[in-house]
Amino acid sequence: MPSKAIVRGVLMDATLAPISEGKIVATLTGSDIFDGGVRIVTQKVEATTNAQGEWTMALIVNGEGDTASTSWTIEGYNQFVAKVFEVKALFIATALPITLGDLEKTSAQNLKATRDSGLSRLIVVDAFAEYEELPLIQRRENDIVLVRGA
Repeated sequence: MPSKAIVRGVLMDATLAPISEGKIVATLTGSDIFDGGVRIVTQKVEATTNAQGEWTMALIVNGEGDTASTSWTIEGYNQFVAKVFEVKALFIATALPITLGDLEKTSAQNLKATRDSGLSRLIVVDAFAEYEELPLIQRRENDIVLVRGA
């Protein structure tokens, strides 16, 4: 069973007002090598925003296969089913909770690092203990762990 990360965010309109009863749709696509065989990987996950526009969803970690050629696309729709945003090529490196904003900032670097084991990944955490609790298979010696101050 693949690991999952909790991704969260707030859906807002152009005036930065939260959108309640909006919909977030995350789609995983690509292929990867697991246990010596290539597998097509797909998944669609949906969430509805609360009264403050907040949403959370559990998404499969991309970085657990051997070739890391999968990515997430996340789309947000308002209560009238009009698209508010779309973010493509998101890459989740670990099973740690992350905000959509942090995921956007780290995805490109972490995808490159997963393809080339010599590059460092950037992992954002609220406390270093979160990173230490990850299974050994999800940690690397050259990870850069950014502890966000509260």
